[in-house]
Amino acid sequence: MRYVIVGSSAAGIAAVEAIRRSDERGSVTVVSDEPSPLYSRCLLSYYLAGTIDASGLAYRSSEFFGEMRVDARLSTKAESVDVSRQVLVCERGAEIPYDQLLIATGASAKIPRSIPAVKGVFVLRTIADAVAIRATAESAHHAVVLGGGLIGMKAAFGLSKRGLHVTVIVRSRYVLSQMIDADAARIVMDGLREHGISVLTGADVAGTDVRDGRLIGVTLEPPAEGGGSLPCDILIVAKGVQANCGLVEGTGIECHAGIVTDSTQRTNIENVFAAGDVAETLDAATGERSVNALWTCAVQQGKTAGFNMAGRERRYDGSLGMNSINFPGADLISFGVTNPPADSDYEVLVDRRVDQGVYKKLVLRENRVKGLILVNRIDAAGVLLSLLRSRADVSGFEDALLSDRFSYAQILALGGRTEWNRYRTASNPIGSG
Repeated sequence: MRYVIVGSSAAGIAAVEAIRRSDERGSVTVVSDEPSPLYSRCLLSYYLAGTIDASGLAYRSSEFFGEMRVDARLSTKAESVDVSRQVLVCERGAEIPYDQLLIATGASAKIPRSIPAVKGVFVLRTIADAVAIRATAESAHHAVVLGGGLIGMKAAFGLSKRGLHVTVIVRSRYVLSQMIDADAARIVMDGLREHGISVLTGADVAGTDVRDGRLIGVTLEPPAEGGGSLPCDILIVAKGVQANCGLVEGTGIECHAGIVTDSTQRTNIENVFAAGDVAETLDAATGERSVNALWTCAVQQGKTAGFNMAGRERRYDGSLGMNSINFPGADLISFGVTNPPADSDYEVLVDRRVDQGVYKKLVLRENRVKGLILVNRIDAAGVLLSLLRSRADVSGFEDALLSDRFSYAQILALGGRTEWNRYRTASNPIGSG
Protein backbone atom coordinates (compact mmCIF):
# COMPACT_ATOMS: atom_id res chain seq x y z
CA MET A 1 0.00 0.00 0.00
CA ARG A 2 1.26 3.46 -0.92
CA TYR A 3 0.22 6.19 1.51
CA VAL A 4 0.83 9.83 0.62
CA ILE A 5 0.22 12.66 3.10
CA VAL A 6 0.35 16.32 2.12
CA GLY A 7 1.15 18.35 5.23
CA SER A 8 3.36 17.65 8.23
CA SER A 9 1.64 19.41 11.11
CA ALA A 10 -0.81 18.00 13.67
CA ALA A 11 -3.14 16.12 11.30
CA GLY A 12 -0.43 14.75 9.04
CA ILE A 13 1.74 13.47 11.90
CA ALA A 14 -1.24 11.91 13.71
CA ALA A 15 -2.10 10.11 10.46
CA VAL A 16 1.46 8.75 10.12
CA GLU A 17 1.28 7.31 13.63
CA ALA A 18 -2.13 5.74 13.04
CA ILE A 19 -1.01 4.20 9.75
CA ARG A 20 2.10 2.71 11.31
CA ARG A 21 0.02 1.21 14.14
CA SER A 22 -1.98 -0.59 11.48
CA ASP A 23 0.44 -1.22 8.62
CA GLU A 24 4.16 -1.68 9.19
CA ARG A 25 4.99 -2.56 5.59
CA GLY A 26 3.25 0.03 3.45
CA SER A 27 5.24 2.95 2.07
CA VAL A 28 4.48 6.34 3.63
CA THR A 29 5.45 9.59 1.93
CA VAL A 30 4.96 12.98 3.58
CA VAL A 31 5.14 16.11 1.44
CA SER A 32 5.63 19.44 3.22
CA ASP A 33 6.48 22.91 1.94
CA GLU A 34 8.20 23.65 5.28
CA PRO A 35 11.88 22.80 5.77
CA SER A 36 11.51 22.15 9.51
CA PRO A 37 8.22 20.53 10.53
CA LEU A 38 7.43 18.60 13.75
CA TYR A 39 6.82 21.70 15.87
CA SER A 40 3.73 22.88 17.71
CA ARG A 41 2.03 25.94 16.24
CA CYS A 42 0.23 26.36 19.56
CA LEU A 43 3.52 27.33 21.21
CA LEU A 44 4.65 29.96 18.71
CA SER A 45 3.50 32.83 20.92
CA TYR A 46 5.65 31.50 23.79
CA TYR A 47 8.63 31.40 21.45
CA LEU A 48 7.76 34.93 20.36
CA ALA A 49 7.68 36.05 23.99
CA GLY A 50 11.04 34.40 24.65
CA THR A 51 9.73 32.07 27.35
CA ILE A 52 10.82 29.02 25.31
CA ASP A 53 13.51 28.58 22.67
CA ALA A 54 13.22 26.83 19.30
CA SER A 55 13.84 23.42 20.87
CA GLY A 56 10.81 23.95 23.11
CA LEU A 57 8.54 24.05 20.04
CA ALA A 58 9.24 20.43 19.08
CA TYR A 59 6.45 17.93 19.71
CA ARG A 60 8.15 14.99 18.00
CA SER A 61 11.85 14.17 17.90
CA SER A 62 14.03 14.94 14.90
CA GLU A 63 14.27 11.16 14.39
CA PHE A 64 10.51 10.78 13.94
CA PHE A 65 10.43 10.31 10.17
CA GLY A 66 13.27 7.82 10.29
CA GLU A 67 11.72 5.84 13.12
CA MET A 68 8.39 5.73 11.27
CA ARG A 69 10.10 4.78 7.99
CA VAL A 70 8.67 7.82 6.23
CA ASP A 71 9.95 9.27 2.96
CA ALA A 72 9.81 12.93 4.00
CA ARG A 73 9.83 15.34 1.05
CA LEU A 74 10.47 18.62 2.89
CA SER A 75 10.62 22.09 1.29
CA THR A 76 8.48 20.58 -1.46
CA LYS A 77 5.27 22.20 -2.68
CA ALA A 78 2.41 19.99 -3.82
CA GLU A 79 0.80 21.58 -6.89
CA SER A 80 -2.20 19.39 -7.82
CA VAL A 81 -3.89 16.01 -7.56
CA ASP A 82 -4.74 13.78 -10.52
CA VAL A 83 -7.47 11.59 -9.02
CA SER A 84 -7.97 9.52 -12.18
CA ARG A 85 -4.30 8.48 -12.29
CA GLN A 86 -3.92 8.53 -8.47
CA VAL A 87 -0.93 10.82 -8.62
CA LEU A 88 0.15 13.81 -6.52
CA VAL A 89 1.90 16.36 -8.71
CA CYS A 90 4.59 18.45 -7.01
CA GLU A 91 6.62 21.46 -8.14
CA ARG A 92 8.77 21.03 -11.22
CA GLY A 93 6.47 18.25 -12.39
CA ALA A 94 7.57 15.57 -9.92
CA GLU A 95 4.86 12.93 -9.48
CA ILE A 96 4.16 10.71 -6.47
CA PRO A 97 1.70 7.83 -7.05
CA TYR A 98 -0.64 6.85 -4.22
CA ASP A 99 -3.17 4.24 -3.21
CA GLN A 100 -4.43 6.34 -0.27
CA LEU A 101 -4.05 10.12 -0.12
CA LEU A 102 -4.49 12.46 2.85
CA ILE A 103 -4.75 16.20 2.29
CA ALA A 104 -3.69 18.00 5.47
CA THR A 105 -2.62 21.31 3.95
CA GLY A 106 -3.94 23.44 6.81
CA ALA A 107 -5.02 27.05 6.45
CA SER A 108 -3.52 30.43 5.60
CA ALA A 109 -3.96 33.80 7.26
CA LYS A 110 -6.42 36.23 5.69
CA ILE A 111 -4.72 39.51 4.75
CA PRO A 112 -6.85 42.55 3.84
CA ARG A 113 -6.11 44.22 0.49
CA SER A 114 -5.41 47.49 2.28
CA ILE A 115 -2.23 46.04 3.81
CA PRO A 116 0.77 45.75 1.46
CA ALA A 117 3.55 43.18 1.79
CA VAL A 118 6.31 45.39 3.22
CA LYS A 119 8.97 44.97 5.90
CA GLY A 120 7.31 44.99 9.28
CA VAL A 121 4.04 43.30 8.22
CA PHE A 122 3.64 39.73 9.46
CA VAL A 123 1.26 36.87 10.13
CA LEU A 124 1.90 34.28 12.83
CA ARG A 125 1.35 30.82 11.34
CA THR A 126 4.75 29.14 11.06
CA ILE A 127 8.06 28.98 12.88
CA ALA A 128 9.56 31.07 10.06
CA ASP A 129 6.99 33.80 10.85
CA ALA A 130 7.88 33.74 14.54
CA VAL A 131 11.62 33.88 13.86
CA ALA A 132 11.16 36.90 11.57
CA ILE A 133 8.96 38.71 14.09
CA ARG A 134 11.45 38.11 16.89
CA ALA A 135 14.30 39.46 14.79
CA THR A 136 12.35 42.62 13.93
CA ALA A 137 11.21 43.08 17.55
CA GLU A 138 14.83 43.48 18.64
CA SER A 139 14.86 47.05 17.31
CA ALA A 140 11.13 47.83 17.36
CA HIS A 141 9.17 49.95 19.83
CA HIS A 142 5.54 49.94 18.70
CA ALA A 143 3.47 46.95 17.56
CA VAL A 144 -0.08 46.75 16.26
CA VAL A 145 -2.07 43.52 16.23
CA LEU A 146 -4.97 43.61 13.80
CA GLY A 147 -7.61 41.19 15.01
CA GLY A 148 -8.87 40.17 18.42
CA GLY A 149 -8.99 36.39 18.03
CA LEU A 150 -6.93 33.80 19.85
CA ILE A 151 -3.84 34.18 17.65
CA GLY A 152 -4.00 37.96 17.92
CA MET A 153 -4.28 37.87 21.70
CA LYS A 154 -1.35 35.48 22.05
CA ALA A 155 0.75 37.57 19.69
CA ALA A 156 -0.08 40.72 21.66
CA PHE A 157 1.08 39.17 24.93
CA GLY A 158 4.20 37.77 23.29
CA LEU A 159 5.24 41.17 21.96
CA SER A 160 4.33 42.92 25.21
CA LYS A 161 6.53 40.45 27.05
CA ARG A 162 9.42 41.58 24.84
CA GLY A 163 8.91 45.16 26.00
CA LEU A 164 7.04 46.61 23.00
CA HIS A 165 4.10 48.97 23.32
CA VAL A 166 1.24 46.95 21.84
CA THR A 167 -2.11 48.10 20.46
CA VAL A 168 -4.81 45.60 19.54
CA ILE A 169 -7.28 46.78 16.91
CA VAL A 170 -10.61 44.97 16.81
CA ARG A 171 -13.44 45.56 14.36
CA SER A 172 -16.05 44.09 16.72
CA ARG A 173 -17.17 45.46 20.09
CA TYR A 174 -14.80 43.25 22.08
CA VAL A 175 -11.94 40.79 21.75
CA LEU A 176 -12.34 37.03 21.24
CA SER A 177 -15.86 37.60 19.89
CA GLN A 178 -15.92 34.18 18.18
CA MET A 179 -15.34 32.31 21.45
CA ILE A 180 -16.74 34.38 24.34
CA ASP A 181 -19.39 37.01 25.05
CA ALA A 182 -19.18 40.66 26.06
CA ASP A 183 -19.19 39.99 29.82
CA ALA A 184 -16.26 37.59 29.65
CA ALA A 185 -14.43 39.87 27.22
CA ARG A 186 -14.69 42.76 29.66
CA ILE A 187 -12.59 40.80 32.18
CA VAL A 188 -10.04 39.93 29.49
CA MET A 189 -9.77 43.50 28.18
CA ASP A 190 -9.36 44.87 31.70
CA GLY A 191 -6.45 42.47 32.14
CA LEU A 192 -4.93 43.55 28.83
CA ARG A 193 -5.03 47.21 29.76
CA GLU A 194 -3.64 46.55 33.25
CA HIS A 195 -0.59 45.00 31.56
CA GLY A 196 -0.03 47.95 29.22
CA ILE A 197 -1.76 46.59 26.10
CA SER A 198 -4.09 49.10 24.47
CA VAL A 199 -7.33 47.87 22.91
CA LEU A 200 -9.21 49.82 20.22
CA THR A 201 -12.64 48.30 19.51
CA GLY A 202 -14.89 49.14 16.58
CA ALA A 203 -11.83 50.06 14.54
CA ASP A 204 -9.86 48.77 11.56
CA VAL A 205 -6.65 49.48 9.66
CA ALA A 206 -7.46 51.54 6.57
CA GLY A 207 -3.89 51.74 5.29
CA THR A 208 -0.22 51.77 6.16
CA ASP A 209 2.53 54.39 6.26
CA VAL A 210 5.75 53.19 4.64
CA ARG A 211 9.16 54.83 4.46
CA ASP A 212 12.04 53.37 2.46
CA GLY A 213 10.08 50.15 2.00
CA ARG A 214 9.52 49.71 5.73
CA LEU A 215 6.41 50.07 7.87
CA ILE A 216 6.38 53.11 10.16
CA GLY A 217 2.67 53.46 10.99
CA VAL A 218 -0.94 52.55 10.27
CA THR A 219 -3.96 54.74 9.53
CA LEU A 220 -7.18 53.82 11.25
CA GLU A 221 -10.86 53.76 10.32
CA PRO A 222 -12.38 55.65 12.01
CA PRO A 223 -9.35 57.99 12.20
CA ALA A 224 -7.16 57.98 15.29
CA GLU A 225 -7.81 60.63 17.88
CA GLY A 226 -6.27 63.88 16.68
CA GLY A 227 -5.89 62.49 13.15
CA GLY A 228 -2.69 61.16 11.67
CA SER A 229 -1.46 57.61 11.99
CA LEU A 230 -0.59 55.29 14.81
CA PRO A 231 3.18 54.65 15.05
CA CYS A 232 3.95 51.05 14.22
CA ASP A 233 7.19 49.13 13.58
CA ILE A 234 5.47 45.73 13.57
CA LEU A 235 1.99 44.91 12.29
CA ILE A 236 0.70 41.40 12.89
CA VAL A 237 -2.36 40.54 10.85
CA ALA A 238 -4.59 38.12 12.76
CA LYS A 239 -7.90 38.40 10.94
CA GLY A 240 -8.62 34.70 10.81
CA VAL A 241 -7.68 31.94 8.41
CA GLN A 242 -9.00 30.26 5.29
CA ALA A 243 -8.61 26.62 4.36
CA ASN A 244 -5.89 25.78 1.82
CA CYS A 245 -8.12 24.07 -0.74
CA GLY A 246 -6.14 25.05 -3.85
CA LEU A 247 -4.68 21.56 -4.22
CA VAL A 248 -8.08 20.06 -5.09
CA GLU A 249 -9.32 22.69 -7.54
CA GLY A 250 -10.64 21.06 -10.69
CA THR A 251 -10.47 17.55 -9.21
CA GLY A 252 -14.14 17.07 -8.42
CA ILE A 253 -13.35 16.83 -4.71
CA GLU A 254 -16.11 18.71 -2.91
CA CYS A 255 -15.03 21.86 -1.10
CA HIS A 256 -17.10 24.53 0.67
CA ALA A 257 -15.58 26.32 3.68
CA GLY A 258 -13.08 23.46 3.60
CA ILE A 259 -12.75 20.06 1.94
CA VAL A 260 -15.95 18.21 2.77
CA THR A 261 -15.41 14.97 4.70
CA ASP A 262 -17.59 12.27 6.24
CA SER A 263 -17.18 10.67 9.66
CA THR A 264 -14.22 8.60 8.39
CA GLN A 265 -12.50 11.78 7.09
CA ARG A 266 -13.07 10.59 3.50
CA THR A 267 -13.90 13.07 0.78
CA ASN A 268 -16.34 12.26 -1.99
CA ILE A 269 -13.44 10.38 -3.65
CA GLU A 270 -13.10 6.97 -1.98
CA ASN A 271 -9.32 6.90 -1.46
CA VAL A 272 -8.80 10.63 -0.79
CA PHE A 273 -9.05 11.90 2.80
CA ALA A 274 -8.75 15.33 4.41
CA ALA A 275 -8.00 16.35 8.00
CA GLY A 276 -7.04 19.38 10.06
CA ASP A 277 -7.63 23.05 9.28
CA VAL A 278 -8.44 22.24 5.63
CA ALA A 279 -11.25 19.81 6.48
CA GLU A 280 -14.93 20.58 6.89
CA THR A 281 -16.55 18.29 9.45
CA LEU A 282 -19.69 18.05 11.55
CA ASP A 283 -19.77 20.37 14.57
CA ALA A 284 -20.59 18.28 17.65
CA ALA A 285 -22.37 21.17 19.42
CA THR A 286 -24.46 22.67 16.61
CA GLY A 287 -24.92 19.68 14.30
CA GLU A 288 -23.88 21.89 11.38
CA ARG A 289 -20.84 21.52 9.10
CA SER A 290 -17.88 23.80 9.70
CA VAL A 291 -14.09 24.10 9.84
CA ASN A 292 -12.81 24.18 13.41
CA ALA A 293 -9.17 25.18 12.94
CA LEU A 294 -7.87 23.82 16.24
CA TRP A 295 -4.85 21.65 17.05
CA THR A 296 -6.86 19.09 19.05
CA CYS A 297 -9.40 18.68 16.24
CA ALA A 298 -6.58 18.26 13.71
CA VAL A 299 -4.95 15.50 15.77
CA GLN A 300 -8.20 13.56 16.17
CA GLN A 301 -9.11 13.96 12.51
CA GLY A 302 -5.63 12.93 11.35
CA LYS A 303 -5.70 9.85 13.56
CA THR A 304 -9.15 8.89 12.26
CA ALA A 305 -8.05 9.36 8.66
CA GLY A 306 -4.85 7.35 9.19
CA PHE A 307 -6.65 4.34 10.63
CA ASN A 308 -9.25 4.34 7.85
CA MET A 309 -6.58 4.72 5.16
CA ALA A 310 -4.95 1.58 6.58
CA GLY A 311 -8.20 -0.37 6.64
CA ARG A 312 -9.08 -0.07 10.35
CA GLU A 313 -12.50 1.56 10.54
CA ARG A 314 -12.74 4.53 12.86
CA ARG A 315 -15.36 7.26 13.15
CA TYR A 316 -14.87 10.90 14.06
CA ASP A 317 -17.81 12.07 16.13
CA GLY A 318 -17.50 15.72 15.19
CA SER A 319 -15.31 18.71 15.88
CA LEU A 320 -15.90 21.24 18.59
CA GLY A 321 -14.93 24.88 18.80
CA MET A 322 -12.86 24.72 21.98
CA ASN A 323 -10.32 27.26 23.20
CA SER A 324 -8.33 27.97 26.32
CA ILE A 325 -5.96 30.77 27.12
CA ASN A 326 -4.13 32.01 30.18
CA PHE A 327 -3.94 35.79 30.38
CA PRO A 328 -2.64 37.67 33.40
CA GLY A 329 -5.75 37.94 35.54
CA ALA A 330 -7.87 35.73 33.29
CA ASP A 331 -7.76 31.95 32.93
CA LEU A 332 -10.33 31.28 30.25
CA ILE A 333 -11.93 28.24 28.62
CA SER A 334 -14.79 28.16 26.14
CA PHE A 335 -16.29 25.59 23.85
CA GLY A 336 -19.34 24.92 21.71
CA VAL A 337 -22.17 27.44 21.43
CA THR A 338 -21.31 30.53 23.48
CA ASN A 339 -23.52 33.22 21.93
CA PRO A 340 -26.88 31.65 21.00
CA PRO A 341 -29.45 33.84 19.23
CA ALA A 342 -31.74 35.64 21.66
CA ASP A 343 -34.90 34.24 20.04
CA SER A 344 -33.69 30.62 19.98
CA ASP A 345 -34.67 27.66 22.17
CA TYR A 346 -31.29 27.61 23.93
CA GLU A 347 -31.29 28.03 27.72
CA VAL A 348 -28.53 30.16 29.25
CA LEU A 349 -27.31 29.88 32.84
CA VAL A 350 -24.95 32.57 34.18
CA ASP A 351 -22.83 33.00 37.31
CA ARG A 352 -21.35 36.51 37.36
CA ARG A 353 -19.09 37.56 40.26
CA VAL A 354 -17.69 40.92 39.20
CA ASP A 355 -15.76 41.60 42.41
CA GLN A 356 -13.85 38.32 42.03
CA GLY A 357 -13.38 38.52 38.27
CA VAL A 358 -15.33 35.27 37.92
CA TYR A 359 -17.70 34.60 35.07
CA LYS A 360 -19.44 31.37 34.10
CA LYS A 361 -21.93 30.81 31.33
CA LEU A 362 -23.52 27.52 30.37
CA VAL A 363 -25.63 27.03 27.25
CA LEU A 364 -28.20 24.19 27.22
CA ARG A 365 -30.62 22.86 24.64
CA GLU A 366 -33.14 20.13 25.28
CA ASN A 367 -31.50 19.51 28.67
CA ARG A 368 -28.09 18.90 27.10
CA VAL A 369 -24.90 20.95 27.38
CA LYS A 370 -24.14 22.78 24.13
CA GLY A 371 -21.47 25.25 25.18
CA LEU A 372 -19.83 27.18 27.98
CA ILE A 373 -17.55 30.03 29.00
CA LEU A 374 -15.49 29.84 32.18
CA VAL A 375 -13.31 32.70 33.43
CA ASN A 376 -11.14 32.27 36.55
CA ARG A 377 -13.04 29.21 37.81
CA ILE A 378 -12.23 26.59 35.22
CA ASP A 379 -11.85 23.36 37.25
CA ALA A 380 -15.14 21.83 36.03
CA ALA A 381 -14.39 22.35 32.34
CA GLY A 382 -13.44 18.72 31.74
CA VAL A 383 -16.61 17.38 33.35
CA LEU A 384 -18.82 19.76 31.40
CA LEU A 385 -17.05 18.98 28.14
CA SER A 386 -17.63 15.29 28.79
CA LEU A 387 -21.34 15.92 29.31
CA LEU A 388 -21.47 17.74 25.97
CA ARG A 389 -19.53 15.03 24.14
CA SER A 390 -21.68 12.26 25.58
CA ARG A 391 -24.90 14.20 24.90
CA ALA A 392 -25.87 13.52 28.50
CA ASP A 393 -29.30 14.54 29.77
CA VAL A 394 -28.63 16.90 32.68
CA SER A 395 -32.24 17.11 33.82
CA GLY A 396 -32.44 17.36 37.55
CA PHE A 397 -29.02 18.78 38.20
CA GLU A 398 -28.83 21.80 35.89
CA ASP A 399 -28.49 24.17 38.85
CA ALA A 400 -25.39 22.32 40.06
CA LEU A 401 -23.50 22.63 36.78
CA LEU A 402 -22.06 26.06 37.57
CA SER A 403 -21.08 25.23 41.14
CA ASP A 404 -17.38 25.70 41.95
CA ARG A 405 -17.48 22.18 43.40
CA PHE A 406 -19.16 20.47 40.44
CA SER A 407 -17.42 17.15 39.66
CA TYR A 408 -17.97 13.57 38.51
CA ALA A 409 -18.67 12.66 42.12
CA GLN A 410 -21.50 15.17 42.20
CA ILE A 411 -23.01 13.65 39.06
CA LEU A 412 -23.12 10.29 40.87
CA ALA A 413 -24.54 11.85 44.03
CA LEU A 414 -27.30 13.42 41.96
CA GLY A 415 -28.24 10.05 40.47
CA GLY A 416 -26.38 10.41 37.20
CA ARG A 417 -24.71 6.96 37.11
CA THR A 418 -26.14 6.29 33.65
CA GLU A 419 -24.67 9.54 32.39
CA TRP A 420 -21.33 8.68 34.05
CA ASN A 421 -21.21 5.41 32.11
CA ARG A 422 -22.05 7.27 28.91
CA TYR A 423 -19.26 9.72 29.66
CA ARG A 424 -16.74 6.91 30.07
CA THR A 425 -17.74 5.47 26.69
CA ALA A 426 -17.75 8.84 24.92
CA SER A 427 -14.41 9.90 26.38
CA ASN A 428 -12.58 6.91 24.89
CA PRO A 429 -9.86 8.41 22.63
CA ILE A 430 -10.83 8.13 18.98
CA GLY A 431 -8.94 5.35 17.30
CA SER A 432 -7.54 3.89 20.51
CA GLY A 433 -6.55 0.23 20.57
